[in-house]
Amino acid sequence: MHIGFDIDGVISKRDYTHVSLPMVRVGLAFFSQFAPFFLRHWALSQPLQDEIEIAQKIAQEHTISIITARPQHLAKYTAQWLKNVAHIDYDKLYCVGLDKGFGQRKLDIAQRIELDLFLDDTQETVTLFQSAGVPAQLFTGWQSVNICNNR
Repeated sequence: MHIGFDIDGVISKRDYTHVSLPMVRVGLAFFSQFAPFFLRHWALSQPLQDEIEIAQKIAQEHTISIITARPQHLAKYTAQWLKNVAHIDYDKLYCVGLDKGFGQRKLDIAQRIELDLFLDDTQETVTLFQSAGVPAQLFTGWQSVNICNNR
C-alpha cells in the first residue's frame, strides 16, 4: 500500500499551517535570508507526535511518501530530521511550500504518484483529497489511524 504522510501536525506535534500563513511566510523568509542557522535548528528540533512508533511500523510495512507544506529550501534538513529523529523510512519527500494553494499542490502530487491513502491534520486538505477521489484520513493521533479500511 502506498501511504502519504504530512509532517507538521502528523509526524511532528507542531503545525504552522493553522496559524497566520502570511506571518509564517514572513518569518521563514526573514530567517532564511538572515539567520539560516535558526531554520536549520528549527527543522531539526521538531517534537515528535505521541506514539510515533505506530508510524515507524507502518513505514516498515508500506511504501511511504512524505508530502509537506514545508518550503523546498528546508527539504535537506527535513530529510535529516525524518531519518535521525523521527526514524521514518520513506521513499520520497515532497516539500510543496506554504504559498496559497498548498493543499492543491499536495493533491496533485498524491494523484501523480497514485497514493492509496493520505494522512493530514487539516480538515480542508482531507476534504479536498476526498472530493477528488483520493482516500484521505484526518489525523487526530496515531492510535486513530486505520490503514485496513482504506485498502
